[in-house]
Amino acid sequence: MTLQELVHRAASIYSDKIAVCFDECNSQPPVYYTYATVVTIASELSNFLQLHCDFQGIREVGLYCHPGINLPSWILGILQVPAAYAPIDPDSPPALSTHFMKKCNLSYILVEKQQINKFKSSFETLLNYDTLKEHNGLVLFRLDWKNVEVSLTLKDRKQKYEKEKMTNSKNSGSSTEEKSEEHMDVRLKHCLAYVLHTSGTTGIPKIVRVPHACIVPNIQHFRVLFEVTQEDVLFLASPLTFDPSVVEIFVALSSGACLLIVPTSVKVLPSKLAAVLFSHHRVTILQATPTLLRRFGSQLIKSTVLSASTSLRVLALGGEAFPLLTVLKSWRGVDNKTQIFNIYGITEVSSWATFYRIPEKFLNSTLKCELPVPLGFPLLGTVVEVRDTNGFTIQEGHGQVFLGGRNRVCFLDDEMTVPLGTMRATGDLVTVKDGEMFFLGRKDSQIKRHGKRLNVELVQQWVLNLSEDLLKVPDESLFLNSGGDSLKSVRLLSEIEKLVGTSVPGLLEIILSSSILEIYNHVLQTVFPDEDLVFSKNYATKRKFSDSNQEETSGKSLHQKSVMALSGDSELTAFTAVSRGSQILSLNTKFLTRLGLCSSAHSSDLISPANTQNVQSLNPPTLLGKSQDPSCVAEVSEAGTCVVAAKKMELHVRWRSDTGKCVDASPLVVIPAVEKSSPAVYVGSHSHRMTALDLRSGKVKWEQILGDRIESSACVSRCGNFIVVGCYNGLVYVLKSNSGETHWTFPTEDAVKSSAAVDPTTGLLYIGSHDQRVYALDIYEKKCVWKLNCGGTVFSSPCLSLLPHHLYVATLGGHLLAINPATGNRVWEHSCGKPLFSSPRCCLQFVCIGCVDGNLLCFTHSGEQVWQFSTSEPIFSSPCISASEQEIFFGSHDCFIYCCNMKGHLQWKFEATSRVYATPFAFRRREGSSETLLAAASTDGKLWVLDSTRGQLQSVCELPGEVFSSPVVWESMLIIGCRNNYVYCLDLLGGCQI
Repeated sequence: MTLQELVHRAASIYSDKIAVCFDECNSQPPVYYTYATVVTIASELSNFLQLHCDFQGIREVGLYCHPGINLPSWILGILQVPAAYAPIDPDSPPALSTHFMKKCNLSYILVEKQQINKFKSSFETLLNYDTLKEHNGLVLFRLDWKNVEVSLTLKDRKQKYEKEKMTNSKNSGSSTEEKSEEHMDVRLKHCLAYVLHTSGTTGIPKIVRVPHACIVPNIQHFRVLFEVTQEDVLFLASPLTFDPSVVEIFVALSSGACLLIVPTSVKVLPSKLAAVLFSHHRVTILQATPTLLRRFGSQLIKSTVLSASTSLRVLALGGEAFPLLTVLKSWRGVDNKTQIFNIYGITEVSSWATFYRIPEKFLNSTLKCELPVPLGFPLLGTVVEVRDTNGFTIQEGHGQVFLGGRNRVCFLDDEMTVPLGTMRATGDLVTVKDGEMFFLGRKDSQIKRHGKRLNVELVQQWVLNLSEDLLKVPDESLFLNSGGDSLKSVRLLSEIEKLVGTSVPGLLEIILSSSILEIYNHVLQTVFPDEDLVFSKNYATKRKFSDSNQEETSGKSLHQKSVMALSGDSELTAFTAVSRGSQILSLNTKFLTRLGLCSSAHSSDLISPANTQNVQSLNPPTLLGKSQDPSCVAEVSEAGTCVVAAKKMELHVRWRSDTGKCVDASPLVVIPAVEKSSPAVYVGSHSHRMTALDLRSGKVKWEQILGDRIESSACVSRCGNFIVVGCYNGLVYVLKSNSGETHWTFPTEDAVKSSAAVDPTTGLLYIGSHDQRVYALDIYEKKCVWKLNCGGTVFSSPCLSLLPHHLYVATLGGHLLAINPATGNRVWEHSCGKPLFSSPRCCLQFVCIGCVDGNLLCFTHSGEQVWQFSTSEPIFSSPCISASEQEIFFGSHDCFIYCCNMKGHLQWKFEATSRVYATPFAFRRREGSSETLLAAASTDGKLWVLDSTRGQLQSVCELPGEVFSSPVVWESMLIIGCRNNYVYCLDLLGGCQI
């Protein structure tokens, strides 16, 4: 029996029933294929491949595509050749994909036509290929591997497995003679179904070739176990490169059920995904990692995924450690009837090996239950053994899991034949008690010191649980991939400290700046400080990008006078610069007055801390807005067509510009005073590109490729001739604003995600780095004037106050520092106790900042805390202070946008549909009007325009991707970056300008 035969049987019965649904989750309606259509398209592809492929040796075809309506047909078409399909992820690093294809010695690859340009640009220098033929949205390429060396000869591999076979036979009580009689041969025409690679969690990364005979029993058993019928809808949750995807596809298509497919980008938008799965398509069976489930958030899980009215009949969780029962119970809504399964397996014996259904009595019990969840019972055809350190099978106690079965065998790397019944070591430790297996962790992950036992695997699980695909995190990996993952780092810190029962000083910086292995080491060194551990002791070593030898600040004034007019390039250009949080820099006296050069703060106006112990009790009646009417939300289509949003205002896409990868940085808008020069938008992206765009048309003025990812938002120099931006490679780039040409690069010793602040009186630029320092740079003399170690990673951006002349800097160690901008001396320092991702913002009287503990903190310029306002979740959003300096706007991860007055009293709050990471932007409705609006963005891609006085919704639209960039408004245009790789400019129709 083969996978394609299972589908053909179902298709003969349910030919007119819907087999596949693809929903792009935009304004376009879903696309459906019947079983007859799926089989017809597959047969056409099979005929095409049979005609153009001349297989020599193992019959395999690569498939380079994104999920879409044709995906199941393409897989089925390859299988019918017959050949095995080898999925290649277009979003994987080209070097990794090339390594996989080389190890497979892949001769042919089908490339989705829409991905042709990406394929060619990615592999132009890595592959030798010929274009053969095009067929129905696919292009067939032939690959040439003439220079590839085979790492192990067939003889070596046979000798190795003869030895393994003898060991396995001895330990399982069978004779060598019995085992050696029957083998499975990879070269047989109808043998293989698909080819994947492991991550190395069970050793060195391996190529895994999976026979039909190995995977078909999984499909057959799950169909019975989940009681799948033609009425069911299954979701393709897993990427093709993760073997549970095979179970999702073929359990659906062998049962007459419907397989739902959505774009990968939608899977990372929890609220949108939940609506698609459980409201629009009524998914009944979901197989997922615990991480994918956690992404919905406990509230959404309880109200939608596992509610009493949910469509979900079956939830099967696997691929990671199963959640604690107490957590699982807290996720279930009252009267929920969803069947929940724990499933376990390894890719080397693809796909799943065991199952355990959580009894209803445990899920419905009101008693607190900390019992671990068993791995359960073997699936059809699977043999599960637990062996001790001597290799003998045990019935009670601790041991390592071995998996196999007569036909449940796969080919690893260069294996040509494998004895039937071969057992594979998993590297997973379990304890067997009363016939049940309980997962303990990975092999060699437990350390015992002075009677204390710490399971390093538990720490590892907390790390890996923050990634949907836990099988792709090598030891040298860095945790934080982007600014949007900052909350995860804080959550990981909290969970690790709960796990080990003590605080772990300095761990957040290690998480953000060092490798996974170094995180383990730092935790172990804290818990067991007197012991020599297995791992390297250099656990806190930072990535060093330079041998920068500037001295730390000595306390004396190193730079008192203006640094202007030191270079021909520093000739002043009149301009206005607008950046996130309504920050405006204009080279005229109005700007200096606005920042406070002509006035001073009065201490008599400040509120005594004694009167602000309970902010809530002092609050006047609060206005509460909520995004309740979904009819007012319009989506921005992929093509960038017109968007009509709410009743009071309209938003239209003026232009959008593709940067190649996610745009987490916030745009900088520079408007020259000279009319003949056009305004420009400066923004960087994960693609390493720094781009200058024409504000009105979106045309690219220039583009510069930097050394690594860019999350830092750009800053303009005082003279207007340079753009300054930080980079992941530790460099601060100073680029000419008119051409993008590099004027100077300054090396720090770690990634620079902070954005620079410019001193309009001296021209100095101040910027922080993950190396824990803040730097004062003279870009005209091309030198560092001073640098100061702040005692913690500087993630956010410095803020400059002209009166008093202070530089405010926040660290992930929880410290807010006031620094003398001329000397680099500390003026004062306050410990907030929790990390500060938010950037400080100041006005005449106060400096404010958001904290991970959910508090907005307000200080005087002398360092006295005046008040704090509490939200229920971390604040990553930086405060936006109104032009009148009477209101503070900010967002929180509790999904609210807040407005407080300068006494810390809540004026109003508006409920968005997702977390608010970005900084709001306040602007006038029209010139001469006193009415102000507030633009804000939530991480699910929605842009909100509110009345800033009462918090009432004026307009909302949804971009097709997550948003961590902050909006900037100039005249009637709103500019913002999106994680779908684009920068957007939207027209605000209704007469709006700052």
